[in-house]
Amino acid sequence: MRLKTAIITLITIFTSSVLLANTLSLGDNGDGTWNVNYSSDGDIGGFQFNVDGATINSASGGAAGDAGFMVSASATTALGFSLSGDTIPQGEGTLVILDLDGTPESLSGIVVSDAVGQDMGFTYEAGDGGGDWDGDACSMPANTVHLTSGGSVLFNSSSPIAGFQMNVDGGATITSASGGEAGAAGFMVSASGNTVLGFSLSGATIDGCGTLVELALDGDATGLSGIIISDPAGQALPFVYFDGSGGGSDIEGCMDMDACNYNADATVDDGGCEYAMENYDCDGNCTAEIDCSGECGGSAMVDVCGECGGTETDPDNCGGGTWDGDACSMPANTVHLTSGGDILFNTDTPLAGFQMNVDGGATITSASGGEAGAAGFMVS
Repeated sequence: MRLKTAIITLITIFTSSVLLANTLSLGDNGDGTWNVNYSSDGDIGGFQFNVDGATINSASGGAAGDAGFMVSASATTALGFSLSGDTIPQGEGTLVILDLDGTPESLSGIVVSDAVGQDMGFTYEAGDGGGDWDGDACSMPANTVHLTSGGSVLFNSSSPIAGFQMNVDGGATITSASGGEAGAAGFMVSASGNTVLGFSLSGATIDGCGTLVELALDGDATGLSGIIISDPAGQALPFVYFDGSGGGSDIEGCMDMDACNYNADATVDDGGCEYAMENYDCDGNCTAEIDCSGECGGSAMVDVCGECGGTETDPDNCGGGTWDGDACSMPANTVHLTSGGDILFNTDTPLAGFQMNVDGGATITSASGGEAGAAGFMVS
């Protein structure tokens, strides 16, 4: 009887260790809040983790709230612990609920400790195989990448790829990067630390879907971030990380970053991009010079007679040809050369200097007098 009891106890312990894998995962509640779900083979005494790709507004509730944990959060990091020594029992459930600004890509920097402060070796579970996705790159949403547990970077692109750069999350280090469609296209691929990049020296591109590059990793990776993928013109394509959940559903929207209604989360272009009018920004503000008629980007100018859009160049013709020869009846800010050589002026602003040319082939033999002489100007 004792032998049977021992066997049952061992089976129970073994089954518990297999089913509870010490992981955290994310679940979307559809209202801007996300559950941080846990699976633990032991009691939890404290936790800390970073949220990648989104900003934390608040953290509360869940099993941490039920256990009376002190829970706090900064923009990127959440942590919780008990001041009384209480723990969260082993098992599965919602650890804490996050109110987020944006859509999270993954969790990183995970530290979950037991009642005596020992690290329990938790990792992030991205949800591979948890939904309807079949693991095929070509069934991923358009313009997404995914990192497999074996180090393959899968991709699905709606446009030719001419270059890429991304970071591996979770503390893993890239020991080498090669192969995949990047290798087949002759891309120059290199890696340093947790960053991999690739580009073509010959102008080659990568199309469609498949394995972008194979990574050899030292450590556990939780996903990809800092994703920059460009087209042949060097323009960034709106790629995001696909965590394998949700069955690869597409998000429709405008995918042109120059459009006023650009949707950074869109994976399929719906053809509904909207653009600002010429000389205006998306908020309706004029971005060009406004002419004398008040037209944004217009070309109308004021002529010598003070008329916006006028074409007159001779002040003698202003006022319908009835000018009385008096400088003070000339349009403001104009000059006129009389047949006797006097330069008349009318200004609404004090003059501190002047320079001008006499047209028609005449030569100036001297220059003096007038208001310039009276003001003691140096005239030459």
